[in-house]
Amino acid sequence: MNETADRLDRILKGPAAIEAQTLFRIVRPVLALAGWRAKLESKATLELVALLRDETRDWNDIAAKLPHAEKELEANVSMLERVTIVKKEAPIAHVLWLRRVVGVLALTREAVTAEDRDADVVYEALRTDPSVVLPPLAPLRIERPSKEEDGEDHRLVDLELATIDHLMTAARAESLMLGRRRRLLVAARQRLLEAAAALPLERGGVGMRARWLAQEITRIDRLQGAGVDPEVSLVHQARQALTRRKTDLLYGCLGALEANGDRELSIRAGRALRRIGGDAHAASAEQSTNELLGSTVALVAEAIAEARSDAETTIAVAEAESDREQARWLLTAIPADAGAAIARAAIAADGFFEVGGTLAPVRVVEETTVPRVVKHPTRDMILQTAEDVNDLRDALVGDPRTILLDLAIGRLFARRYVRDEPARRSRVVLHGEVRVYVLDGSTSMWGTRARVRDAILVAELTTLMRRLETPRNVRCTLFYRYFNTKLGPVHRVQTIAEAKDAIRQVVSANREGGTNIQLALASSIAQIAEARAGDPDLARAQIVLITDGEAPVDEAALVAARDAIVGLPIGVSVIAIGEENPALRGLVARQRAKGEAAFYHFIEQADCEAIVAGEVLGDAVHAPETWARLAADPRALDDELGGLVEELEQIDRRRDHEALERLDEEARARVEVGLEHEALCQGERARFEALRKDRVALEARFARWFPPPAPGTPARVDDPALPAPGTPERDDIDAVVCALASVAEVVALLGGSTLTRRADAIDLIERILPDARLTPASYRAVLRNFPVPITSSLRALHDAVVSPGDPRLGDR
Repeated sequence: MNETADRLDRILKGPAAIEAQTLFRIVRPVLALAGWRAKLESKATLELVALLRDETRDWNDIAAKLPHAEKELEANVSMLERVTIVKKEAPIAHVLWLRRVVGVLALTREAVTAEDRDADVVYEALRTDPSVVLPPLAPLRIERPSKEEDGEDHRLVDLELATIDHLMTAARAESLMLGRRRRLLVAARQRLLEAAAALPLERGGVGMRARWLAQEITRIDRLQGAGVDPEVSLVHQARQALTRRKTDLLYGCLGALEANGDRELSIRAGRALRRIGGDAHAASAEQSTNELLGSTVALVAEAIAEARSDAETTIAVAEAESDREQARWLLTAIPADAGAAIARAAIAADGFFEVGGTLAPVRVVEETTVPRVVKHPTRDMILQTAEDVNDLRDALVGDPRTILLDLAIGRLFARRYVRDEPARRSRVVLHGEVRVYVLDGSTSMWGTRARVRDAILVAELTTLMRRLETPRNVRCTLFYRYFNTKLGPVHRVQTIAEAKDAIRQVVSANREGGTNIQLALASSIAQIAEARAGDPDLARAQIVLITDGEAPVDEAALVAARDAIVGLPIGVSVIAIGEENPALRGLVARQRAKGEAAFYHFIEQADCEAIVAGEVLGDAVHAPETWARLAADPRALDDELGGLVEELEQIDRRRDHEALERLDEEARARVEVGLEHEALCQGERARFEALRKDRVALEARFARWFPPPAPGTPARVDDPALPAPGTPERDDIDAVVCALASVAEVVALLGGSTLTRRADAIDLIERILPDARLTPASYRAVLRNFPVPITSSLRALHDAVVSPGDPRLGDR
């Protein structure tokens, strides 16, 4: 593996460092004439990781699969060497992927040859994160673009796709703060959905990433439901849980540390979990459904039990055979365990699907009039209590003999002139969003597809009930209807009681028939028009179509109906279950191209079955019975885990100190040899400056990477002074604009304080510059030499990094 790693390092250095370059240069014209296409394989490596993670694993199978994965790796490295010679540049994303594969295969080789199957290296290999070995989404292009093609488009697309993997990498590296890890995962999911809707990406790569993201988000949701605070360090919470003898919280923190990408913390936490033992997988999943769904679990169970009871009664007493047949069909369609399946799918829905929020944050400028007391005469006058002798000249004197007494006791009033002055303030308010769920009730939505469909709506209704428990000055409105070849009735949900009735109706009915998507979408747009008439403050509307059918869609008619509702943006998002729908995918892609908020989700049948079976829920997040017995003993829990928690705290403190000392030493060394202070490790240094609350240093570093546009600089991308399209300078400008836009969008999604956002921006730009084929020097050259075309992107980024709670926001 060391030799393979060295070859990958040479590829990164460029064609001149590759030993076999002479041969490849000779055959390069032949390859071009033959139309050769580069193709990398990952099947053997992915199968190996699947074997490692399989609880019924056979080490003989793993040992047999490992040589195939190593052979596949060698072939891929040779292919990358050839591509680098032919293209005269290294495919950085693919090289970094293969370097991760090298690490996984080396670890697996060490585990296979280990004599002790309980060794830490074995456990580490068995916990290999499958997302680490996923090949890049960007295709490996060998040919130069033709005259009809825009090569810069390829470059920008590759940059956008690389951002997804960088966000996933950053999420794996976030080992202590679950809140930031979840925000990174959600940002990666959103970028993945956008890319999948707009580009013809390889389905396997998209599906595997979506599955991993959903599993990680769902696990964090379950941990939060179990009491883990996402905004507090896991190590700190572990100490608190041990002190307070909260075994579920302690188990959840250790389980989260074990599952993260930090090797040192993961091995120690996993060692403790294995030593104490206990299996609570099924019980933990059930407890998570109760914690995340609350009373909805009982509602679903009761509704299904009543529906099945009514069907059994109908079979027993009905005279018509058609009635008995319909009842038997319902019993088949809604089995006794349907409630548990829907509950499991509902808590996984938030991890798989992104349909936005029912409340839209909007920044508004409010203007009010405030009465001000002035000295000069105005049209308005009021009476106020006199405060001192200076007010006597304007006082209303009743009895001159008691004037001083009235002044002393506050009974003397004086005339005041008043003028109304405007007062403006900028703040974020939540405007209502109407949501219309349009659900396919055709016969093909059978079994697991129907469970997933209904679970998505149940999860939305549960969220709505929680929001209605704490009313705000906004209106939350949700409509839903089922359809086949005909439209079902429209159900409107605005109260908790209506939400509970809706849940009962959703899970207890059997549906069948054909599919008419056009009719369903057109009627939903009309429903939104009616909702707008009743609520002029609606900020936007969203139609969520859930279907598995291919049906013709008249996009022009739908767009015309949307445009007829002036001033209200309407997005049409699609969740395609089991079957792709090219027409609907194109509809969403064209919305995304216009900057509209719409998503296209495709979920394969295998994923539906995994969701319903609870396979995406992951390991237990609640302590098994053995932990409760430990907590019952006053000293057993401390004796068993006190040393581990202390060790975790020491590791955490040591890393902070070592990182800061290392960065300071590197800074001094670079100064001594005359290198630029900011040339290395900017993301890491920014992270620690944010940790130390070093606002001045972080803002200075942020300003170097993202200098604020000069006042009065026009925001134009068509500046006649720009280099001609197709030139290297113009390509660099376009890449910088795209990179800045990506950073601004991701930072806005991640949120956090202003310090944290600035650190995230620096970390992200440092990650994606190589994929943009830019060095720090060329990036700064664009900022310096071409300020006009990047002004808009820089301003958007500077707006995105300011937290809504920052006191400086009012100055923007």
